[in-house]
Amino acid sequence: MNDSKKKITHRMVFACIGICFFAAALAVGTFKDEAIARTLFSKDDIICTAFGIIGPMPVFFILAPFTGALIQRSLASERKARIPLALISLILLLTVGFLGAKAFTSSDCLDSVIPSVRGKMALIIPIMIFVFLPFGYLGYRLAKKNEDVLLVKRIIMLLLAVLIAYLTLELVKGTMRRPRYRTAVKGFEGVGFVPWYEKFPFTKELPGLLGIEKTEFASFPSGHSMMSMSSFITFPALTWLIPSLRGREQRLAACGVLYSLAIMISRLTVGAHYLSDVSASGVIMLTFSLIYMALLRRTYKE
Repeated sequence: MNDSKKKITHRMVFACIGICFFAAALAVGTFKDEAIARTLFSKDDIICTAFGIIGPMPVFFILAPFTGALIQRSLASERKARIPLALISLILLLTVGFLGAKAFTSSDCLDSVIPSVRGKMALIIPIMIFVFLPFGYLGYRLAKKNEDVLLVKRIIMLLLAVLIAYLTLELVKGTMRRPRYRTAVKGFEGVGFVPWYEKFPFTKELPGLLGIEKTEFASFPSGHSMMSMSSFITFPALTWLIPSLRGREQRLAACGVLYSLAIMISRLTVGAHYLSDVSASGVIMLTFSLIYMALLRRTYKE
């Protein structure tokens, strides 16, 4: 077994351990969510608020160069469809940039300290153009110097793993509509603690009646936690584009785990999520990460 396959195997083992850990945390949260949230809640914690603003942004910054690399490989291809493929890759880059900028201006990021910036196109579009497009161009330049013939295949696998995990999370989140702890403690009539396995009714009517955002009923699972946990696979993937990082895949994966745990703790502290919320996100992302790594491992020769 070559060194790359061995390292991926080690990360797969760690992913299995992580799934078991978060599954156990989910079980604990099922019975102790409210007590744990009550103990940890500190809405004015500056450090945790800062982590909330950072949120999943590092992951978006990493995904942008990979889409830029796809543009370069599409244009360099000898296929007749290279222009359409390049346009699709450009649309993908713009989508990543738009979603990243939108996430940055959301109620749990920049809008939490600068009110009324959530969803503002006048801010989202410039961030997409002047922040994310340069990262895409960086990926384009790095791909020009890269001779890996399987680079496109590996990037597509990575993007699909993150996308499918994200869609799974959004499906569950949209179905359960759980009130966040910080909302449950405000004393709104009809809004209180709800276990993660119980679907909360009236979420269409209550935001308007109570004058609060619909996102306050989107606690389970945690989007911040899932996107940050994707760094377990996106951070090591940087070695595909940056030669100086090669051989440091395990350290990058470890940095991704530490970063995601910091985000999870911060989400608990500010009352944005319960233990079961962040734990479910960990299970979802690590499960798809495990599948992704099993497929990625097959792209490396013995």
